[in-house]
Parts: sequence; structure tokens; C-alpha cells
Amino acid sequence: MNKFIIILVVLSCIGCVKNNQEDTRTKKVAQTDIAKKTTISKNDSPYTLMLKIDTTDKNEESLVVSIDLYDKSYFVSPHSNGNFLGRFKLSLEKTKHLTMKDSIIEFPKSLESLNPWGDGKVNFVKRNTTYTQKLTIDSQEDFEVTGLIKFVIEPHCTMEKIKFVILQRSGVLSVEKRQRSTHFGIFSDMVCDVANAGKKR
Repeated sequence: MNKFIIILVVLSCIGCVKNNQEDTRTKKVAQTDIAKKTTISKNDSPYTLMLKIDTTDKNEESLVVSIDLYDKSYFVSPHSNGNFLGRFKLSLEKTKHLTMKDSIIEFPKSLESLNPWGDGKVNFVKRNTTYTQKLTIDSQEDFEVTGLIKFVIEPHCTMEKIKFVILQRSGVLSVEKRQRSTHFGIFSDMVCDVANAGKKR
């Protein structure tokens, strides 16, 4: 009888230990899931921008700019007709080492719509988009060439400036993002909010 009681007590203890371990594991998993969700959903910026160098089978080099947009953000495509000061623009410093070849390629292509700020039409970029700029490399030497990407992100109405550098080291081309800055209120003479497109100043 005593043996039977001892066996029951031992089994109960083992069960309690297992339950405690499972509770601890469950809590840890739950905490990890919450942390993951918080990290993924938290994004204070209206967009993210990534740069890379792409090399084709024919050894042609291109600078690739990928932009992911959040919270209904958008900007004016570089292929928009008309004089838009805040349109997307990519530029490189003048150098003998490399040049930009052909016009920049946008994928997917933005759709033309009525211009809320005036007459005519405009191409707004409202979805995740990739820009590809072909490059002609004119040097075998090591070099660094600085570049700049500028555009106004809506509806925040801020001028975004991303400085970067294209490097060649031992014949290998790469790109590094150096600095991102945001400038407020520099277009006081233009309407940035589409909802208030009829108002100026």
C-alpha cells in the first residue's frame, strides 16, 4: 500500500514538472511571436529604399533601386511629362570612370492620371517599384563615384535625399548607401496634399 502511494506521489510530481515546463515554453513562444509581429508591423518611414549592382550574362552593369511604399505613400515618376520639381531623380557626379546609359527603366510602369495640382496628366508611383539604370564602365582602375536620389514623398510632402557611392575594387563593382535626409517645407509655393489640391498658399 505504501509503495502504491509513493508511486502516485512520484507520478504527480513528474506531471507537475512537465506542466510547468510546457507553460514556460508556451510563454516564451507567445512572447517571441509578439516580438516578431511588433518588429514587422512597426515602420515609421513611409518607404524603404534598397540599392544594388546587377550584372548580366553579358557583363553589363546596372544600378538597381528598389522602393517599397507604406501607408498609401506615393511619388511622381521620373517618366511624368510636365515640370514637376519633386519627381524621382537619380544623378551621378561627373566622372571619367562611368556614365549612365539610356534612360532609367521603371517596373512596373506607373499609370498616367489627371494632375490634381494643375492641367495635364501625371504618373504617380503608388506601389512597390524597381528602377534600373544601366551603367557604362570606362575604367579598370579602382574608383568611387558619388550619386544622389531625390524625390518628394506624398502625402508627407517631404523632399527625400539619399546619397550613395558606387565603388570599384579589383574589378568588382558595388554600391553603398551613405546618407538619407528629409527636408520639410521647402515647397511652400506648391500643393503637396492631393486632398487640398484646389488650395495654394
